[in-house]
Amino acid sequence: MYLFIINNQSGKGAKVWKKTLPILQSKEVNYKAFFITKPEDLLHIETKLMKETIKAIVIIGGDGSIHHALKFVENTEIPIGIIPAGSGNDFARALKIPHKSSEALNLILRGHTKKIDMIKVDDKPCATVVGIGFDAKVAELANRSKIKKWLNFIKLGKLAYIYGVLKGVFSYQSTEMTIHVDGIEKTYSHVWLIALANTPYYGGGLKISPEANYTDGTLNICIVHSLSRLELLLFFPLVFLGKHTLHPSVEMISGKEIEISSTSSVPIQADGEPLGSTPTFITIKNRELHVIV
Repeated sequence: MYLFIINNQSGKGAKVWKKTLPILQSKEVNYKAFFITKPEDLLHIETKLMKETIKAIVIIGGDGSIHHALKFVENTEIPIGIIPAGSGNDFARALKIPHKSSEALNLILRGHTKKIDMIKVDDKPCATVVGIGFDAKVAELANRSKIKKWLNFIKLGKLAYIYGVLKGVFSYQSTEMTIHVDGIEKTYSHVWLIALANTPYYGGGLKISPEANYTDGTLNICIVHSLSRLELLLFFPLVFLGKHTLHPSVEMISGKEIEISSTSSVPIQADGEPLGSTPTFITIKNRELHVIV
């Protein structure tokens, strides 16, 4: 049985499902479908499916929906399939999943799976990028904004992240952070953000870590520090192009086990979803996540 989880928070998931359903019926696919509008809805699904045999979990949604569904497949060999229907769709972008729903569904029904790496943030599973500091604040502002649903409706959801940058750059305060990477410690002053990437993209196409490889068993780490607010604002267009890595205020490193602390508590996001605040311990689990590609 294929389990379809449809995020209908913005209404886009239902529209994609409406296109998907006739194909499933014509192919006589065995499936169950659940609509969710908030992460808590997944708890009810988990209870109902304890005795079911699941061939694949298919997410009709974005990176946040995938993030919350990872708990279903953690420590199992159940693959995840993706039909993009979010604002950013960065995980689908990294895996080259077709944006057209019918093509994505055909890919899922063919069933070719691949093992990729999975991030653990204080034992919570994540798929794409963990952001600590300013970008976590930006994600929070973007997710809370009233314009995000409207932007999603007109297929410009990624602009919500730009809105968050413009709103957050004047209120967020950089801070000193200490990072331990595989036992090596370094302290940075005036840190704006630390991004730990399994895949290259976040924020709807921001190429924060161009060299990130989701099968190499390491996290690519981008540390942005010692910029004025104006310099930070001018910095983000470089990230869209993936040209920021040579900037003098950027350090790119990599590692498998990372511990991060800060002089003042700063927010953490993963896959665009809030995950508390520093301090934190982050690891990468090599080829633990099964995805249909």
